[in-house]
Amino acid sequence: MYLNTHSYYSLRYGTYSIEKLIEQAVAWGVKTMVLTDINNSSGTLDFVRLAKEAGIKPVAGMEFRDGDKLLFIGVARNNHGFMELNDYMSSVNLKEKEFPKEELDDVCLEFTEVEIIYPYGFAPARKLHDHEHIGVKPVQTNLLIRENPRLLERMVILQPVTFADNTTWYCHKNLRAIDHNLLLSHLKPEMYASSDEVFLPPQILEKAFEAYPQLIENTRLLLARCSFEFEFEGN
Repeated sequence: MYLNTHSYYSLRYGTYSIEKLIEQAVAWGVKTMVLTDINNSSGTLDFVRLAKEAGIKPVAGMEFRDGDKLLFIGVARNNHGFMELNDYMSSVNLKEKEFPKEELDDVCLEFTEVEIIYPYGFAPARKLHDHEHIGVKPVQTNLLIRENPRLLERMVILQPVTFADNTTWYCHKNLRAIDHNLLLSHLKPEMYASSDEVFLPPQILEKAFEAYPQLIENTRLLLARCSFEFEFEGN
């Protein structure tokens, strides 16, 4: 269920250490988790090593943001997909490419081994490709009644994990104020995460989507398609 997890490698945004993420995942009985730090993958190898040691299946990913705007989340199906995510971000960092301003068609076609998740509300003027999905937060389930049932086939559960509680949410907001060089009182809501981006137990997530079991199954199938392998011990 955990397709969008941040550590403190999401600079001036995330509050969890890799160790604390894994510790909480073990406590909740999480079996699979994707690390999707913002515009970088610096914590991935530590995450993979510690997750495997804890008996959790690790999946590599990346969240792409243009400033405060969430564009999409990429989840690597395999090591090649992880390379694709990093190559794309490197091209942006080197000014060889720019993040898309409106239409994301060209971006999605660059990936062959990556599952792409757009935030709910993204409305492409075309049919989504097989590797494209719409992520729905628990607080957005009440909006699904108005959606075309066929679109539900492309939807997955999206519960971002950024902090643990109100105390670490306040820490997150301070980090965002530093990032924007603003007083905390001057932050706008779109500059920081909502207070519900906490690490919820799987049972609570499934309960939130019990009226839409298809989204639960879609999420499980997506995770089942993805894996990441790395040999930490040399010969």
